[in-house]
Amino acid sequence: MEPKMKELVIESIRESRKETLNHLKFIIHEYPYHPDTKFFLLEVRGHRGDFGVSITAMNGWEEQLTKNAHGEPDTALVGFGFDSMSKLSYQEVVKNLDLVDEIDSLTKDYLPIFFQECFNEAGGKESRIPYYLFYPNSGEAYDLVKEEWPDYVEGLDA
Repeated sequence: MEPKMKELVIESIRESRKETLNHLKFIIHEYPYHPDTKFFLLEVRGHRGDFGVSITAMNGWEEQLTKNAHGEPDTALVGFGFDSMSKLSYQEVVKNLDLVDEIDSLTKDYLPIFFQECFNEAGGKESRIPYYLFYPNSGEAYDLVKEEWPDYVEGLDA
């Protein structure tokens, strides 16, 4: 991939910075999470430049919490999306599927960097519970509090 195109993909992702910060600030500082919450899962899905992140309070890798601290449905934990090709000519890019795959790979490689910056700026280091950026098809989870791809996350292999 040409350096200019790589730069445009990163710029495209960074366009969602404000929205990402707002979501992270809310779940870190305002969301009344259930006392059984052990971690938050930020699950990344997408392809062809169109990616989304769903946010879920978890009591373990097998147990999603569906209520907040007040016993109300956790409808406030909405996900959000972003377009890693917004600065590119989508119609031109999709003509070359190898290029689309390269852009998707770059997006997936850059997301932990992007989310780490946003998480830190949103005050995530103050969190008492872990936040994982999770790629379900790979089974890999990036720990935003510890800033690492742990070799082993308890329960992830269950």
